[in-house]
Amino acid sequence: MRKFPKTLFVSISLEHLPMTEGELKQFCIEWEDSRFQNLRPAVVTRWKTETLALGKSKVDFELIFPLRFWDGLIYFFFPKRYSQKEKGKLTDILRNYILFKEPIEKPKPFKELWIQFWKRPITIVWLNLGFTKLRMELDFIPDLLPNAHPLHFDGEKKLYFRTGYLKTITYRFTKKEFKAPYPKFAEMYIKTKDKHSDQSFGKTYYSFLGYLLETKDDEYLLSYFGLNPILPMSIRKEIPNEIWKIIHPEIQSQWLELNLLGNELEFRTVYQVSTSSQNHLR
Repeated sequence: MRKFPKTLFVSISLEHLPMTEGELKQFCIEWEDSRFQNLRPAVVTRWKTETLALGKSKVDFELIFPLRFWDGLIYFFFPKRYSQKEKGKLTDILRNYILFKEPIEKPKPFKELWIQFWKRPITIVWLNLGFTKLRMELDFIPDLLPNAHPLHFDGEKKLYFRTGYLKTITYRFTKKEFKAPYPKFAEMYIKTKDKHSDQSFGKTYYSFLGYLLETKDDEYLLSYFGLNPILPMSIRKEIPNEIWKIIHPEIQSQWLELNLLGNELEFRTVYQVSTSSQNHLR
């Protein structure tokens, strides 16, 4: 059976940028801390800056772009046309973000909205789901939760993790089923107060921050699976490995999660679909 490409490698150079190399390098370092989130699902594997004359500079990026089946099929038959199209889109995003320091929002075309509608995950099935509560110091990005205020307790924040094996992701007409050894998978929440437009505060709840895999280098796959958001590296690197130790391989419980669009723990309820679990969640 013919195998179609699963990744596209892209190299992009931006020259004569109106800033010094030092300014450009510092900008890229800060951007790297957020794992170049506005480029997802493309992943930056390497970048390099260079000084040019008259106080200008140059930057080179190397990126990996994951291809779904139909994308890989198109790329297989029309490699030059497809790669030029994707390279053009990424070049525009890079140039606009560097020059204007913010992504330029464009209305999504109907085709993109239609594809997003069908590829958005609807449910997740976990195996051996458990939970961990931690208090720890955490470098937090305010823009990550614009409508919520993280609570501090003696200088620390309260975190909540749901951790288990990822068994199944269901889409509208398709399903992705993983086989043993299943990937270790987690959801991360932080205790917050609701923040209103007049800067007053409302109820307290756990806000959803994002998904994690045990192997950080594999987390680019989360976008490929449609599981967004992805945690900024500044937060991800502080998560202790101890959260993965609560998974018990000998237990064969299954849990179904339906509301993947919920932003609060209480709205992301899980339902047990087998009865052998020792980890009964609230």
